[in-house]
Amino acid sequence: MTSVRVRALAALLATVPAAGLLVGASPAQAGTLKVTVKSASISKNAFVLSAKAGCTNVTATATLSAPIPTEGYIYSGVGVDLVVAANTDKSVADAELKRVGTTSTYKGAFQVCGKYAPGKYSALIYGGAIDKDENVDLTNIVTKTLTIKRPSKVTLDASPEPVKKGKKITAKGTLKIDGKVLAGAKVKIYFKKKGATSYSLKATTTTNSKGVFSKKFTATKTGTWKVVYAGTGTKVAAAATDAVKVK
Repeated sequence: MTSVRVRALAALLATVPAAGLLVGASPAQAGTLKVTVKSASISKNAFVLSAKAGCTNVTATATLSAPIPTEGYIYSGVGVDLVVAANTDKSVADAELKRVGTTSTYKGAFQVCGKYAPGKYSALIYGGAIDKDENVDLTNIVTKTLTIKRPSKVTLDASPEPVKKGKKITAKGTLKIDGKVLAGAKVKIYFKKKGATSYSLKATTTTNSKGVFSKKFTATKTGTWKVVYAGTGTKVAAAATDAVKVK
């Protein structure tokens, strides 16, 4: 077991005098509780947040095979650690889950904040207990995936408008991620003639150092132009449209 997996538990134990030495320690010899986490969930698993955004609460719920045992332990409880998926030793948030009445269900809230780096995270939900000798016993760990992406915005201006049939029309716009221009990104440009129900791909182009893309086409029919940025694992997708009349 790595220390991050009992971080929420250890933080809570800082208030328990007999267990104060555990905080920051690594439970290399952790035992296993007979109680198991049968199921777990989080209230939301996908976020689009600016780096300047505040924090929002996410509710974690765990259903155990039985309540966490208390006899023989100075502390026992259920916790959740939010860690970077690619590096589970890097925790960004944690919380204790409280027992719901006399049931074997536990609930609590941890925070997801804009200051966290975009990407994939794992919410590790588990139970744990510590005896008077600071030995740690843990349940199994249930992992729930959570993603944070930065907001994207793309603009589109198809001009001139109106335009004469056979003349050139330019589809131009700018792509920004979290308010900053994004260079070297691919965008796709589509066209849908008036009365049609679907778009046809006309070109794929790349934004320049200022986040600007520009592509020329021959105007043939009245319709709507559309630009699409597909997004990535850290950036949300974006699209924009502009209708043009051909005379």
